[in-house]
Amino acid sequence: MLVADCIAFKYGTRSVLKEVSFTVNKGEICSLLGNNGAGKSTLLKCILGFLRPGRGRVFLDGKDLSSMNRTELARRMGYVPQMDMIPARLTVFDTILMGRRPHIIWEARPRDLEVVGSVIETLGLQELSLRYLDELSGGELQKVVIARALAQEPEILLLDEPTSNLDPKNEVEVMEIVKYAVEERGMAALIAIHDVNLALRFSDRFVLLKDGCVLASGGPEVIVPTSLKEVYGTDFDIGYSKSMKVVVPLSKKWEDRKELISGGKSYGQG
Repeated sequence: MLVADCIAFKYGTRSVLKEVSFTVNKGEICSLLGNNGAGKSTLLKCILGFLRPGRGRVFLDGKDLSSMNRTELARRMGYVPQMDMIPARLTVFDTILMGRRPHIIWEARPRDLEVVGSVIETLGLQELSLRYLDELSGGELQKVVIARALAQEPEILLLDEPTSNLDPKNEVEVMEIVKYAVEERGMAALIAIHDVNLALRFSDRFVLLKDGCVLASGGPEVIVPTSLKEVYGTDFDIGYSKSMKVVVPLSKKWEDRKELISGGKSYGQG
């Protein structure tokens, strides 16, 4: 279980996070929702130890993350950033092998190669394994970055807008990879994401952030028009398709909204 307890953080005198508290259990995907500047990325960096909170603590299975060294943190938490500066002429295999660095003392062992091979097979990257990163599409590259994080064999995976700039097909495939990893490996995942419908489709829990504060947290029941309006500053309509919530901003024409809801399409996914 990951527990964030009253996390507060400032950039200089500007307060970015204010008493943020929530939990994520093993086997769950938790989505962080909120506008740009709400504090989602900063919160992930505080949890990872990249930034030091001014107040509050983060616990993983009851252990304070501030008491862990960098190697232990890297073994227990995998991270998929918004932008990753990986050398373009690195192969897919070598990139995923980088995820084993927290476990490697001198050189890669048979166990490390076995883990990398397993991740490549699970994600269907066999045909890409010897290709260079600058030869990949955006969707392929994102899957490789996620594969690198999974090769760490973490207990929790933190992802910062993993579907941004991807087409609808790759958005769904990336989220399916995360869902599979969480279910099959008993992991947890915490995802900063903009697409509310994509979050609803794949997530178990939600944390709604506005101006660095938690406005609501919990299951799908917290995704309601009032909370969404408070977070995003616009009205929303909520319908159901195949027993799944579909969220559409009211700025869309009613004809478009009716088609989206009745047709089972998710706004933001084409």
